Amino acid sequence: MSRACTFVIAILASTIILLPGCATSASRSGAEPDTPLRIYDLSFELNEQQYACKVIINEAATMGGDALLFLHGAGECGTDGMSQLLVGLPRNAIQNPEMWPFVIIAPQKPTRNSEWEDHDLAVLYMLDQAAEKGLYDPDRLAITGISQGGHGTITIAGRYPDRFKAAAPVCGYVRSVFDENRVRIPREPTTPTTPEVVQAANSLSGMPTWIHHGGADSVVPVTESQSLYGALQNLDADTRYSEYPGVNHNSWDNAYSDQALSDWFADLLRAE
Repeated sequence: MSRACTFVIAILASTIILLPGCATSASRSGAEPDTPLRIYDLSFELNEQQYACKVIINEAATMGGDALLFLHGAGECGTDGMSQLLVGLPRNAIQNPEMWPFVIIAPQKPTRNSEWEDHDLAVLYMLDQAAEKGLYDPDRLAITGISQGGHGTITIAGRYPDRFKAAAPVCGYVRSVFDENRVRIPREPTTPTTPEVVQAANSLSGMPTWIHHGGADSVVPVTESQSLYGALQNLDADTRYSEYPGVNHNSWDNAYSDQALSDWFADLLRAE
């Protein structure tokens, strides 16, 4: 049996999956220490496209409290509603709740040959639905994502800065890798002065950011994150950068295993 299958079985064995209508009646107030992991299903259809979304409230998280929006990479696209839970932040939050005491909102992008910003209205709808059901505090939300979701973190946070208190892209990139017909195009090198990078930095400059990348990434060049970090530095923005020497594309294993990143999110979300 694969490790992924084992992990899914472990989730199902320890989880109460509640339908959206049940969310308003659930509460963490007075909860016992052994309150189980809960995963809420917010799947819906928009413009004839099915979207899956799960909201994770682990044993250490508080319903209606601090939240992180997680955008997955290309490998987890689909509508099964589970693949996006198997890597990155959702997996870490399930396996190590004390490190990640946040509500995790994990939408699933249905198609690989599109970017997250192509689905921004669906993402906003999911966030609004989760807030209406009392699952998290919309005034205490940050965003993070990996690879294609790292790109989504950069673009969606920049497009809707009032929604997020902080952004942490992991092995992300600035320029889309698809043309207007959603055909993949070659990736062009970027620098801190590349116009698209400067524009992205300007959009993010009012928000604390922490950029992460593997130094040996063979999928998304580390220069993508270096360029964005440099552009943000040029604006004197509140930004941090972590590069993991010798690490390939899966730098999310390093980023989400770092207590400092969780503490950074917590400090920013609770600052007010």
